[in-house]
Parts: sequence; structure tokens; C-alpha cells
Amino acid sequence: MGLAMSVPAAEKRTDDPGASQEIALLRLGYERSLIESSLAPVKQQITTLAGLEKRFADARDYDAAITARDERKRLQNELGRLDKELLLLQTRERALKSAMLPERIKLPLDSATLSDLRREGGAITGWSKIGAAATWKLPALPPGGYEVMLRYRCGAAEGGQLLIKEARFTLTTTIETTLKGPEERNAGTLKVSDGSGTLTLAAQSLVTNNLMQLLAVELVPASR
Repeated sequence: MGLAMSVPAAEKRTDDPGASQEIALLRLGYERSLIESSLAPVKQQITTLAGLEKRFADARDYDAAITARDERKRLQNELGRLDKELLLLQTRERALKSAMLPERIKLPLDSATLSDLRREGGAITGWSKIGAAATWKLPALPPGGYEVMLRYRCGAAEGGQLLIKEARFTLTTTIETTLKGPEERNAGTLKVSDGSGTLTLAAQSLVTNNLMQLLAVELVPASR
């Protein structure tokens, strides 16, 4: 039907050694959009042909019914091909976006939306209530695993459990005393399903009346 470019042609253009990563990503996005725009018309034609096939069969016009059936099957095969090609393009697009990520993605403290918290002295503090939370809008990250790096101060009488969550997945880490002033610690790897969604840090349990003074949050792609 000529609805989409073949996979080999797409690979040849995307792998052009003279193309920058940004241009290669644009090409992949363009090819993906062509396929995505063709899916609805193909599905509509399949549905229409199925109705025609039944109508012709009910009218005992079997030649026409067979022709409609054959065309429907051809389009179903085409839809399967488009689906495979779309999956390949999406996979390559995600891989390229991951390769283009910086080594660390900083989530600025001043861009966080705070609930029962406050900014004080360059830190987010006041984690004195279960559920107190800071939420960031993620910067269109490709889905995948990210190590959550936290820099904080935690006194001897502070600490507890911190819940880290995105659209679907969660991670829990223990906030422990920092004996030598502020320290950076790896809270673990969080799977991010929606890179344009949000990431939230919330107090899950408290030793006494404050969890920590949060100084920095950074994400490190797990593949790095």
C-alpha cells in the first residue's frame, strides 16, 4: 500500500555517518509518525471489509465475499507488518534518546512542588509529617532504569524511610545519619515508565520529627 517506509531504508537513513544524533532522532520520529498516522485508516478498512464480507455472504454473492475476505486478510498482514516496524522504530528511538542523555540529570530543588515541606538554606526540609513530599516534572526521559542519587544531611536524631515514586513504580530507601556533614548516597534504581510524568519523594516513616535536609536530587541512567 506504500503506507510506510521499509525497515532497511529507515536503517540506512538513520545510520548515515554524517547525521548527528539529533538529526537521526528527528528522522526516526518522522518515520514513526508516518506509520502511526497510517494505522487508523488501515484498521477502518479492515472493519469495513469485514462488514462487506458478511453482507455479500448473506446475499450469497460468494465471489464478492471471497474478494472482500482476501482484501481484509491482506490488510491484516499489512497491519502486522506496520506494527513490527513501529516497534523497531520505537526501540531504536528509545535507545538513541538514552545515548543522548547526560551522565546525570539534575532535578533542581527550586523546581519541586512541595507538600508540607519548605525550602530553607538551600535545602528542602521540614519532613516532619508522614506523606510530606517534593514532586518534580521529569524532563521527557526515555523509559528505563535510573539510579536515584540523593545528597542530604541527617542528624543523629533524624532519619526514617523515604518513598520514591513515578507513574507506576516505587522505590523505598532508608535515610541514615550522615556523620561527616552532607553526603551523597545512592537510593537505588527506579524504573521510570513515563519519562514526561512526575517523580515524587515522600516521607514514609520518621525516627523522630524530621527525616533530613535534602540538598540535591540527580538521576543517573542505569546503563551508564
